[in-house]
Amino acid sequence: STKFQMQLLHTLAVVLTGALAVSGGKTKPAPKPIPLKWGVLAFPRYVGLDAYGPLELLNIVAFSTPNMTLSIVAETMDYVPASISNSAGPLTWVKPTYTIDQDPELDVLLIPGGPGSRVAYNNTRIIDYVKRTYPKLKYIVSVCTGAQVLAKAGILNGKRATTNKFAWAEMVASGPGVNWVPCARWVVDGNIWTSSGVAAGIDMAHAFTKTVYKNETLADRA
Repeated sequence: STKFQMQLLHTLAVVLTGALAVSGGKTKPAPKPIPLKWGVLAFPRYVGLDAYGPLELLNIVAFSTPNMTLSIVAETMDYVPASISNSAGPLTWVKPTYTIDQDPELDVLLIPGGPGSRVAYNNTRIIDYVKRTYPKLKYIVSVCTGAQVLAKAGILNGKRATTNKFAWAEMVASGPGVNWVPCARWVVDGNIWTSSGVAAGIDMAHAFTKTVYKNETLADRA
């Protein structure tokens, strides 16, 4: 009957109003998918620990995370030398997985620092790759003076960021549009994570796993 229909509609309205009141009038957003495809940008004379420290931690995370992949992206498929060397030349090299021209599909791009970041800063191909890749990423991450590359690409303009403290004056000068944070081991601004030098990258990777993967137990284990 019409009277029954009106009562039913009234009851539904009361239930809906109560539900909206409990939720603050907002529907609960679906959880974001976790980033699975990591890439590390390698260029000659990067600091090994800037890259390998986070990679070692992420490698353990990958053991417990189905479909998670780690890769190295460089200008060419030639082995890329790190900054440690002796009179005979570089002692460590890394083998790229992709070239920047292949534009691999990534969720996160990590940029290490080191003496080579000063060269990468002036390498148009490297900077263009970072510029065109960033909009497709879930996150972008830098360690040490790798923040200089992000600054040159314009990604840090108006953003909070940090970098290596020994090279602080140089980094600040190279990114005048950045809100540099001097007393921080790492800084998060939106989907941009930047850390201080060398071993601070490991701490940042630990915090990233705990925060983004929402798994403190796994982060601590790694």
